[in-house]
Amino acid sequence: MKTFSDLLELHRQLDQLFVEHQRALMRLDLDRAERLLNEYETELLAHIRDEEEWMLPLYRERVEPPVGGAAEIFVGEHEKLRQFVALFRQEIEKIRTMDDTELGVLFLIDSQHLFKRLLVHHDTREKKMLYPLLDEVTTEAERQVLFARLECAQLTAPTGC
Repeated sequence: MKTFSDLLELHRQLDQLFVEHQRALMRLDLDRAERLLNEYETELLAHIRDEEEWMLPLYRERVEPPVGGAAEIFVGEHEKLRQFVALFRQEIEKIRTMDDTELGVLFLIDSQHLFKRLLVHHDTREKKMLYPLLDEVTTEAERQVLFARLECAQLTAPTGC
């Protein structure tokens, strides 16, 4: 039986991908860092899209959100995450033109610290509120249908099933 909390595994995979991006930065391998960031961005944005398209409408419709758990908070955090990743892409391009590559990489890694803090808060909010509350207000059959849609969307993006 699938639950929304199963999505936390995807969060762990995303975290690992971001760590690999940062490892490439530390090695000054900008091509690999950029490739990994692009992969991370693709996966993150697909996950955000799934939450905003399938889960948050259900959450808004059925859940009386606790303090700090309004759907708008999740959407706002998603927007900040998108902005950070776009900034990181720009910074990699900027680093490529710098005389002091190491300094540019240090600045980027420092700026990624704020992103990672936001991500921890966001993941905690999903783990403690969004996913468990969705599990409470949906039936097993509804979750099966929803997870089938999510899997289909991942396999056929952007065309859908």
